Amino acid sequence: MTRNHVERLGEFREILVATRREGVRNVHHTRDAMRASGFQIGDSDGSSYGAKLKELQEEIEAVDRAIEDEKRLASAFEGAANPAGQLSRES
Repeated sequence: MTRNHVERLGEFREILVATRREGVRNVHHTRDAMRASGFQIGDSDGSSYGAKLKELQEEIEAVDRAIEDEKRLASAFEGAANPAGQLSRES
């Protein structure tokens, strides 16, 4: 069975979310390792990941919009393929 556009976009979204989570996990790991080594760091350290986090979140939101668009297009296509009042072949 071939995957449709919505499924592929959903899989791409999962990749982006996993990347976002891994980045946040790495920031915390690095901060904790630095503190354990005796480095004096403030609570704001890790903010350098903020720009990447923002970029990833914008990409996730764009994929969400694309998924909704694909669903809308699929519904419109189905509506055009089965005009109101016409019986389907399965009936």
